[in-house]
Amino acid sequence: MQGLFTGSSFVLLCLAAAATLASGAEIGGRVIDRTGAGIPAAMVQLIANGRAVTQTKTDVHGEFKLNPPEMTPGGDYQVLAAASGFAPAIQRAESRVELTLDVAPYRQAMEIQASIPASDALLDFSGVRESSAKDLGEALTSVDGVWKIRKAGIANDLVIRGFQQNNINVLVNGSRTYGACPSHMDPPAQHVDFAEVDHVEVTKGAFDVANQGSLGAVVNIVTKRPDMGFAVKPAFSFGSFGFYNPSITASYGNRAVRVLGGYSFRTSEPYKDGSGRRFTEYANYSAAGRDQQSFTIHTGWLETQFSLSDRQQLTVGYSRQQAGLILYPYLQMDSDYDNADRGTFRYAAQNLTSGLRNLRVEGYFTQVRHFMTDSRRSSAMMGNWTMAGDAKTRAIGGRVEGDVGRNWTAGVESYQREWALLGSMRMGGAVMVSPSIPDVRTQTLGAFVSYRRSLTERLQLTGGLRYDHAQMEVQSAQASTNLYYQFHDTRRTSNADNYVSGNARLSYGLPRSMEVFAGAGTSGRIPDAEERYISRGMGSGATVGNPLLPVTRNTETMAGWSLNQQRVYLRPMVFYSFLDNFILVNNQPQMNGVAMGGMTTGGMATGGMAMAATARSFTNVNARMYGGEMTYGVQLSRALWLNGGGSYSRGTVTPRPMVNVRSGNIPEMPPLRGWSALRYSHRWAYAEFGTVAANRQDLVSTDLKEAPTAGYAVLNFKVGFTHRKLSGSFGVDNLLNRYYYEHLSYYRDPFAAGLKVPEPGRNFFGQVRYTF
Repeated sequence: MQGLFTGSSFVLLCLAAAATLASGAEIGGRVIDRTGAGIPAAMVQLIANGRAVTQTKTDVHGEFKLNPPEMTPGGDYQVLAAASGFAPAIQRAESRVELTLDVAPYRQAMEIQASIPASDALLDFSGVRESSAKDLGEALTSVDGVWKIRKAGIANDLVIRGFQQNNINVLVNGSRTYGACPSHMDPPAQHVDFAEVDHVEVTKGAFDVANQGSLGAVVNIVTKRPDMGFAVKPAFSFGSFGFYNPSITASYGNRAVRVLGGYSFRTSEPYKDGSGRRFTEYANYSAAGRDQQSFTIHTGWLETQFSLSDRQQLTVGYSRQQAGLILYPYLQMDSDYDNADRGTFRYAAQNLTSGLRNLRVEGYFTQVRHFMTDSRRSSAMMGNWTMAGDAKTRAIGGRVEGDVGRNWTAGVESYQREWALLGSMRMGGAVMVSPSIPDVRTQTLGAFVSYRRSLTERLQLTGGLRYDHAQMEVQSAQASTNLYYQFHDTRRTSNADNYVSGNARLSYGLPRSMEVFAGAGTSGRIPDAEERYISRGMGSGATVGNPLLPVTRNTETMAGWSLNQQRVYLRPMVFYSFLDNFILVNNQPQMNGVAMGGMTTGGMATGGMAMAATARSFTNVNARMYGGEMTYGVQLSRALWLNGGGSYSRGTVTPRPMVNVRSGNIPEMPPLRGWSALRYSHRWAYAEFGTVAANRQDLVSTDLKEAPTAGYAVLNFKVGFTHRKLSGSFGVDNLLNRYYYEHLSYYRDPFAAGLKVPEPGRNFFGQVRYTF
């Protein structure tokens, strides 16, 4: 229509469209590819003044309907559509909109970024099989600044800019699913299957006030929602080393009720590295243990949404994951089983009053039961374990939040977590049992408010403030307070913490699709039950918590610039974090002995003491993290794109020799990493050749026996297609069969095996998907 209307005619047309939308009329339309075929499951958002106000998904025919809130005539309203494997498209909002998507370069297909968004990256996981990733932890490494810790063939732990484990929040639809193993055998992201996931939101830095404990980043995994109409979507993934993963989701919906259910099964043999060795050959596995499956996991889920009225919805959901044997050569034991349950409900109401526009009420219950033994190791006696751990954790919580006026969101969040680990040792015919994590209960209550406003046509402000109160208490009378006294001069078994978080960010739009942005924030997190109260082992192998640990605080600044033109995309940014009371693993010196039989000694396990001058523990240090990321894309021709990016993080510590912190480096810091890819796309197909390279890492913590890691570079190739209801992707990772390690692996306690696990060698992968 461009060129047909000018001057007052164009203004009148815009006002007429806005008036139609302001009346609350439904916005309908279709999302299609270049062949004219509808694209199912595409995400469609209504953007008002640069902010998404409502969203939906297309049905099996590519059709969608948006029910917008009351809108202001003359406002800036647009409809954005995005789908896996396609470049996003945006168009002015009208009562009927048709958006045509082109096959996209890799980064546009996987990542949608804005200047200062609610999240730094939004990953659409319906197309995640463009890689050989077996779990979310591995797949998320496609985001610059995100790494993984390799422990096994699956269950990879996330590291974001050097922050990991308790220093980042990993949520599922805003709910907290915790791992039960203190060595993170079962990180939170493991308990969600690929087929469940719609997209993942990654927010880096101290810029989240909606969730307690987001010290360095928050990762929110958003699962699929039931759509209108009937759809069945089977998929089959496969790959080298005996990997296969059939899955299916089915949904049905009308105006009153929508239902979605699904099932997935994943299994694989131990993979081989570039030298041709299985990863089980590096650890002390028995002959029978080396031939076991690497992992076997079943996952099922069901979600039902009730439309109570045009403006009210109630959603209830349940997910169950049952994992059988998972081999962990990185650790001294393997997981015999790991079962996770997640139940949720959500209530949402829109357009309530002019004061309280929208209301959201959410609640959840999650639990994980994890049992691990060394029965597949050569240390086992006639197939029976000599060491075992029975770990369990559960969390119940929820939040109430509302959009107040046009610019404010306020809410309250609360949860309670219980965590216990019962450790067992078999010596001869006797079994010794001790509570390594003595049934610790953590309760939190937090209130937050966030603000977002366009100060001028080009200048946008976002910010937030949060207050948290937390209580932690040992519920078991069997806590080893003697160990706490021996190494930390305390017998404390309870803690109370209070702290404030807040942030402010500005973005300014420049001519020629450029933007600059900057922000400052501060966030905290409480120590967890392991860091404060674990008590395990004796002698030089003892691990002892530190009940005196205070809240850790991250005060961060960041700045960046973006260029987002039709043929060029560039986004560099930098950050600097001041970390007060950062929690570090240390070799804690003994502070008090114990009198036994007229002798002053460290004692034996029977007295809850350790016969050693030091024990593995946790201490506070002042630290710094700084670095940056950059992502770019250049369209070389109509069908050819060059994409790439990179990230770098540096972590330093102020030494504390009195507690054996002598190294000036934070352990497990990722090295410089970069990637580039040349992608050819035409109508419904693509082909890509790319490389990923990491620098040598010499900045290590010798206190914890961390060793330097050599740099590496690998080549990858993949092809794919999307044609009507059928799509597929196929590729080869590590094309030249390089033998290499990633850096993030050191002598981690309390169940470390003291070895690094190499990355897979040349491996083939593929996935085929169809929508009925």
